[in-house]
Amino acid sequence: MSDQWIDPGKIVGSHLIRDDVVQAGFLKRWAALFLDQLVIGIAFYALMFLVVLVAAVVGGVGNLQALDSEDPPGWVIAAYIGLTLFYYLAAGTYYALMESSSHQATLGKMALGIKVVDRNGGRLTLAHAAGRWFAASLSYLTLYIGFLMAAFTDRKQALHDLIASTFVVDRWAYTEHPELQKRGLGGCALALVIGMMVLIVVSVLAVLAAIAIPAYQQYQARAQFAQVEVALNPLREQVAEAAGEGCPDNSSPGFGTPESYAAPGITRIVVGEFEEGFCGISVWMPPTSGSVERQFLAELDPDDGTWYCTNKADIERLPGWCR
Repeated sequence: MSDQWIDPGKIVGSHLIRDDVVQAGFLKRWAALFLDQLVIGIAFYALMFLVVLVAAVVGGVGNLQALDSEDPPGWVIAAYIGLTLFYYLAAGTYYALMESSSHQATLGKMALGIKVVDRNGGRLTLAHAAGRWFAASLSYLTLYIGFLMAAFTDRKQALHDLIASTFVVDRWAYTEHPELQKRGLGGCALALVIGMMVLIVVSVLAVLAAIAIPAYQQYQARAQFAQVEVALNPLREQVAEAAGEGCPDNSSPGFGTPESYAAPGITRIVVGEFEEGFCGISVWMPPTSGSVERQFLAELDPDDGTWYCTNKADIERLPGWCR
């Protein structure tokens, strides 16, 4: 192949005419990237599983706890750094070897029927393919804007293609059978793209739900506890007045049955003697999720009149009188 620059689409050798080159469109390249990331991701997480398994076998439960510790030991940090570096090294090796092979394509590109060529329409050398991969880092660092450029450039080049002087074309381009090239998405490619879009939409909705549902549950909990505070204030005064003669309970004069205190956000309120002989009030609230009721316990210290609260209701902000 001559070193002279030949615009992809012009005559290469004796069998290719300019208009015969079909550039790989953005959607095809996007689908191929998705498949390649899936392949690399599966391999990487399989390796991570092996690391965790070895850590468990060698060091037992202690090592597993160290992996999730807020202050992990040095070997855990080194393992994370090592795995991260291995991921990028393995990904670069995968892309460089596959795109410089006789297929001129990664597994994802092969599945979509596309390949990578140099500016003369030929096969990339290993060094050229490796350089293209390193240039692709800029496309990642630009929050994938570098990849998005393939949808707008004349010859469907992404940022790293422009840097490396490469092109992504149909697998039959620059062959003796350019008539076998396909324009647009085939049935399988179209199904893959649609499936990817559905997966992305579902993933985004799942993330939004993971954020919104707990926030809504906390909002419900705060709203319910506002009702609890309204009910607690007069009861606290009653319990404090009666505590000098012993702890009152729900059968004491002036107090109602537990169920008589039921209200929005409250299923029942129990008055009586609790831990360490303290008089107190136990408020039971409906569950925010599942079927387990939530409890809020306020106990009166008779020595100084301080109320100590036990929060089993997952309430973020306790009343100001709680200690």
